[in-house]
This record gives sequence, structure tokens and C-alpha cells, in this order.
Amino acid sequence: MTRSTKIIAALAAALATSGTVAFPAYAAEAGKVSAVSYADLDLASTDGAASLKKRVERAARDVCTFEGDRSLDGAMEAKACAKVAAARAMPQVELALAKAGTQLADNGRITVAAH
Repeated sequence: MTRSTKIIAALAAALATSGTVAFPAYAAEAGKVSAVSYADLDLASTDGAASLKKRVERAARDVCTFEGDRSLDGAMEAKACAKVAAARAMPQVELALAKAGTQLADNGRITVAAH
């Protein structure tokens, strides 16, 4: 292995672990998932689209609730977790909105997960 290959490998390893170092509180809640149903919504309407986004944001808060931690740090970590979870679910929301009223409509569920 050449010197430049070793440097690249070390940088890749550092980048691969940077996500877990930056958000250690999320690791405790990893695996918490919520399915958000929107089968009852008319996604072609403005109200339906807004309702779906609110449901996703509520689910993100639910999966990011840290049980037993009532500290300010815990609340801030939960809020940050919810923001990330909602942001990661938004591509699914946008896809559902794009498919609204077409033959390509899917099963009516979006997955929101704590990260």
C-alpha cells in the first residue's frame, strides 16, 4: 500500500465515523421508527399536503422523544433529532406529493426514523 493510499484510507475512515461522533445522542434512539399513513388525505390539495407534512413532523418528534431525560440538553437533543428525522423523511413526502392523483400512487405510508 502506498503512502497516498494509506492517507486516503485514513481520511475515508475518519469521514465514515464523523456522523456517529457528531450526533451521539441519536444512537440511543436509533431503531425507533414510525409509519405515517396518508391514505385518507387528498395530496393533490394544499390542505392535504400540509396535513401530511404536519403528520411527518409529529412522528419525528415522537420517535425522537428520549424517555426519562427531562434536562435542557435532552430537550435540545430531542429537537435536533426530530429535525433530522423529518428532513430525512421529506424526500418520501415530496415523492408522494408528486405522485398524487396519478396511477403511480403508492401504499400511502411514509417511514420516519430516529437517527
